[in-house]
Amino acid sequence: MTASESHPSSASASGTFSSQRSSLRHDLRTPINAILGYSEMLLEELSPEEDLEQILLNKINRAGQQLLEQVNQLVTPSSSAEVSQIRHSLRSPLTVVIGYTELLLEEMKAERQTDLERIRSASQQMLGLIEQIVLVETDPQVSQVTGVAATDVAPGSEVELGASGQASSEDLTGKILVVDDTLINRDLLSRRLERQGHTVKLSENGQQALQLLESQSFDLVLLDVIMPKMNGLELLRLMKDTPNWKDIPVIMISALDEVESAVRCIELGAEDYLTKPFNTILLKARIKACLEKKYLRDQERQYLHQVACLTEAAAAVEGAKFQPDSLAEVAQRQDALGQLARVFQHMAAEVYGREQRLQQQIQQLKIEIDQEKRVRQVAEITESGFFRDLQQRAALLRKKVNSDDG
Repeated sequence: MTASESHPSSASASGTFSSQRSSLRHDLRTPINAILGYSEMLLEELSPEEDLEQILLNKINRAGQQLLEQVNQLVTPSSSAEVSQIRHSLRSPLTVVIGYTELLLEEMKAERQTDLERIRSASQQMLGLIEQIVLVETDPQVSQVTGVAATDVAPGSEVELGASGQASSEDLTGKILVVDDTLINRDLLSRRLERQGHTVKLSENGQQALQLLESQSFDLVLLDVIMPKMNGLELLRLMKDTPNWKDIPVIMISALDEVESAVRCIELGAEDYLTKPFNTILLKARIKACLEKKYLRDQERQYLHQVACLTEAAAAVEGAKFQPDSLAEVAQRQDALGQLARVFQHMAAEVYGREQRLQQQIQQLKIEIDQEKRVRQVAEITESGFFRDLQQRAALLRKKVNSDDG
């Protein structure tokens, strides 16, 4: 008799856990994302004099990186790691995070403690999740490992999002819509993006995102894959089927790092696929690339529209209906098209001026012709025999009247 036959409940639980590794991997990445994201932002805010805080935050960040490495290595469908090994490998760095976070809560300024509370809350939630792994293995009645709730945060930690900073003047910025059902993820992304100079709008689900898309224009959408009500794939498909939205670049974001999920998103029209927690440098580079691509696409669309304006202006000149202001926007360009528009405006003005002068000359000629015609008509009348006869009769009448008076 085999060990599995001797302990059927253990075998069943082990099989249940194995089938849930992908889901568990996703759930574990959410608190790790919070640990890494908030620790990185706190490190950026520190002054050179805050040596102790910098040392402790670096330890927290390194422990978060270690957690991510362990999850990527051990919590995979193909991994043969036992639950006890996973539990031990994750608890050690997690203890480091919790311990140093509590130390920093005693040392750091009050305005930074909200982010520290979020790190501690995420760590405690991850610790509870690890304990549930053990419960699944030991209790065959438990059929699912429950992860971090989409809106779970530390008590009292839901504050106004978006602590903005200054972005480099060399960076291309835009208006970005972040769609994610997890409050921590929305907060991390919005603050990171606003520090880079972007304008950020937040949505917690696909339906809310649709309302924002209908009422506002965006340069980029960061879209979570797994969400309630309407998931990211459904929203992506709808965007690419809608003429007004199909050209908005979409970067899919997910704690799932499965190739199949990434391929599906790209097939549906996503520009890129990034896994949580993000590498901040990579995230910035991908966003910049998407914004540059949209900028070039918008420039091309505007260029074609302005070429059409020039074509219409040429037809208007021919039909004597040209309005100089119709090319004002095109003429402001500093490229060859703008130069062409300015030359066209000048030429059209010259043509219009010549036409006006010609019209005036024609009008003057008409007047002169009319006058000459009247003179000629008068001459013809006065030189006719009938007119001379009338003149003679008139002279005789005047002579007779004068003689009668005498």
